Amino acid sequence: MTSINRNILLLCAVILPNLLHAQLHRMNLHAWPTHHAPKVDGVLDDEVWKDPLNMTNLTASLNGHYLNDDESKKYYYEGHFTQNWPNNNEKSSQKTRVQVAYDDYAIYIMAQMYDTAPDSIRTNLGGRDSGSGAADSFIVSFDTYNKQQDCFEFEVTASGVQSDRIRGTSGWDGNWNEVWSSAVQKNEEGWACEIAIPYRALRMPNAKEQVWGINFGRVIRRYNETSFWNNVDAEKQGYVNQFGSLRGLYDIKPPLRLTLSPYVSNVVVGKQGSSKVANTFSGGADLKLGLGQSFTLDVSLVPDFSQVQADNEVLNLSAFEVRFGEFRNFFTQGTTIFNRWNQFYSRRIGQNHNAPSDDLLRENEEYRYKPTDAPLINSIKLTGRTEKGLGVGILNSVTNSTFGIIEDTLSGTTRTVDADPVTNFNILAIDQNLPNNSTIGVINTNVYRGEGYKNSNVTTAHTNLYDRNNRFQFRAMGALSQEFFADEVNEQGVTTENAHTVLGHRFDIAHAKVSGNWRYWLSTNVESDTYNPNDLGFNGSNNAINFRANTQWNQFKARGIYQRFWGRIGYDEDYLYNPQVFTKRRVWVDGDMLFKNFWSVYANASITPGMSYDYFDPREEGYRFKRYQSHDAGVTVSSNGSKKYSISIRASVWQRPEFNQLDDYYRYGQTYRVNDKLDLNHQISWNKQRNEKGYATTLKDENDDVESVIYGDREVKTLENNFWTSYIFNPKMFLTFRLRHYWRRVNYNHFYDLSKEGDLFPTEYDDINEDGEKEHDANYNNFNVELTYSWEFLPGSFVTAMWRNQLGHNTHNSHYNFRENIDELWKEPQVNTLSVRLMYFLDYQQVKKGLKRM
Repeated sequence: MTSINRNILLLCAVILPNLLHAQLHRMNLHAWPTHHAPKVDGVLDDEVWKDPLNMTNLTASLNGHYLNDDESKKYYYEGHFTQNWPNNNEKSSQKTRVQVAYDDYAIYIMAQMYDTAPDSIRTNLGGRDSGSGAADSFIVSFDTYNKQQDCFEFEVTASGVQSDRIRGTSGWDGNWNEVWSSAVQKNEEGWACEIAIPYRALRMPNAKEQVWGINFGRVIRRYNETSFWNNVDAEKQGYVNQFGSLRGLYDIKPPLRLTLSPYVSNVVVGKQGSSKVANTFSGGADLKLGLGQSFTLDVSLVPDFSQVQADNEVLNLSAFEVRFGEFRNFFTQGTTIFNRWNQFYSRRIGQNHNAPSDDLLRENEEYRYKPTDAPLINSIKLTGRTEKGLGVGILNSVTNSTFGIIEDTLSGTTRTVDADPVTNFNILAIDQNLPNNSTIGVINTNVYRGEGYKNSNVTTAHTNLYDRNNRFQFRAMGALSQEFFADEVNEQGVTTENAHTVLGHRFDIAHAKVSGNWRYWLSTNVESDTYNPNDLGFNGSNNAINFRANTQWNQFKARGIYQRFWGRIGYDEDYLYNPQVFTKRRVWVDGDMLFKNFWSVYANASITPGMSYDYFDPREEGYRFKRYQSHDAGVTVSSNGSKKYSISIRASVWQRPEFNQLDDYYRYGQTYRVNDKLDLNHQISWNKQRNEKGYATTLKDENDDVESVIYGDREVKTLENNFWTSYIFNPKMFLTFRLRHYWRRVNYNHFYDLSKEGDLFPTEYDDINEDGEKEHDANYNNFNVELTYSWEFLPGSFVTAMWRNQLGHNTHNSHYNFRENIDELWKEPQVNTLSVRLMYFLDYQQVKKGLKRM
């Protein structure tokens, strides 16, 4: 029996733990119906917040049994929440009072945050969706279907900054945005908050009486304390499954959810040294339409992404693709149902997939232009979840065709060649909520380019199961990828009968203990050598079999000098799928400790014993590279983030004695909060890799057969500098500044011929090009500056402006010092972009109410 089979049998032997039953305590609170909506101003003097039935005392209930015989007292809660952080399961340091009311338009929440030291309430400002940041805050969360799976969460800081998100078993969607109202006021007893959330912002069943899951949270920043009305125990798995209940909701009719956000924008682009300026004026709209009480249709008409953040580009020396973040709102909001198993990488939409080949060049020709992206024509998205827990997500995008331009260097004539055709990207995701936070689902992605091009299809089935008390987890997935290749047509127009289909597969199973102080994880992942989801997904490499196991101890109770800590030890083992050969094993440990002064220390170490084999870095089939034993260790120290000045320091080292390889990495980050409106942030990192052995190039003969794979002994130095700051005029208006400089130098000392067995031998290869430069040495710079202004002049309506400056270069001058490098960098032409955008938010329900008043 092979070691692979033994590992699979071991995993299967432990994936079915005994199911245990535990009943979580659920607090109850009743909402009060009102015909007079409160004025959302943070002053708690509205009639609806006065005792409607002469109530004065504690009015919550536990497990359906009222704590007071007077039933009228079920409409209030006043008392201490329960801490989740830092002192799990202990009483909050301060009292809180909450009440809920509703009418036929919105649900209203009142909260009085009592504080024995009102002058110590933190009121730092931040941008929208920045969370509590350095400020105190109040949180309300609604599980409107009461399935204990997902919730809509709304947060307001003591300075009035709003954040909203969806969280739960579907994941964390901090990019989800809705338009709602809130106001805060300091008072003699602490600070107060009022919130009005229109039903348009929620999804709910259509029923005579509704019971929602609900929880309230409070952050007291000076204590780094987070507490909840219904206890969210850090020792237990899950979040929404630890909510209380909101009762007393009658005759709420889900409204027609229809909003329109038309926009106009103007973008001006200029390049230093050129008198030409590109000016683009455009307009479009984003439409949201509720379909029934559960689903929302999003349509982006003439999308505008002129103000997205620039990518953090790097010089990639690895064999694997760099994954960049997504900053386009349409592809970040409401997409958690798609974001599983790396089946959806939204950056593929709008990316150039079929760059014209150099084989198309004739004598004396060169490319004048090669497309790097494909213009987006439109995007449509349908998402939602039914009352019975069925989640559905459909996304469809269409990109336009692109062309390359080839120029004859002698005559100056040009011709165009096809790159990407009009392409349709589609993803369908369905999942069903099951009891105990469990889910089962299917995801299908499809990319269609039409006849004569490669098309693809990937289907994934997955399940995530928990036992009745959420202590144990079993996870499984299986995927099938299909690539449909068309007949090839050569330059003379001759068709080669080469149409074929390539099938690939992947499966992953895992079992874990996910609650309690002691936890563990066991998993295996298998990907065939033909598995490829990358037309719409992201998979760094396939052809792999991976085994993972770790065990972890969590200490949630404060003892001695520490507040809490956790520590893990793990073992990884990897094989190729085809041929089925061993590649690597690794043993690792890490841990994190939070001290009582809220400083923290994270440390990690690992060893890769014996010989490992890398089949990917050589970039050629049939080759591998031997990697001898290596080890690494690192430590991160962070100060109390709630202080005016805070720091984070990281230092790590990696070593492979056989080649005398030594890498060290240092990172220093600091934050200084000048006042409630202004903060300054800086992070600098330095990495030096000595005697690294890495791929340089492949030499081929006239028949395009591999003659040799060349490796180099190189020194790699990387410096990255990031600075960002924000000035918040008020919760509706802010200014942000971001600067990033990335500098990587690569200097090759020697070259080797890589054998197929993975050894390095001397070679006569010389990388000196015809200009006398070392061809593989690199001096790469990427410099970005962004200044953004945003003003929410009406709820959901924005004026935004962005100025961006970009420059960079990639030369062979790896010997430059910092000053010489900067001098050379500033000789490069700078590209300046200025964009201004006006978006106006129209809500059908608000317009309807306004017309009734006329």
